[in-house]
Amino acid sequence: MQFSNYNDQGDYESLCSLFTEQAAFARPTDPDNFTTGAQNILAAFKSRPNDRITRHIISNVIIDVLDEKSAKGICYATLFMSPSDAEPARFGVKADASQLVGEFYIDFQLTEKGWKISRQSGRIIFTT
Repeated sequence: MQFSNYNDQGDYESLCSLFTEQAAFARPTDPDNFTTGAQNILAAFKSRPNDRITRHIISNVIIDVLDEKSAKGICYATLFMSPSDAEPARFGVKADASQLVGEFYIDFQLTEKGWKISRQSGRIIFTT
């Protein structure tokens, strides 16, 4: 959930601090294309256009502890988006008509700095 909060806030440095140094990450919209290494993941996030507002709604979180130093998880994500210059609505701004529902698959590793993401991918299940 913290990953999604940092992503929505555009706080990519904090987002990437959640990863191990050698982590692998693939976006749910491009699940077979992994970026490897926390610094490369940071560079990929920073290179994205900063022209939209997003909110990831995370649910159905399941974490399975595999052993004392590893765990894996799955969660569902509903993504609401809007251009950053969207027209005001009665409350907030008008969201895009197209919204996404997907899943994240996350591997965790216990490090000297605590639990970190060692691999994260996902896939889109529904779109409107």
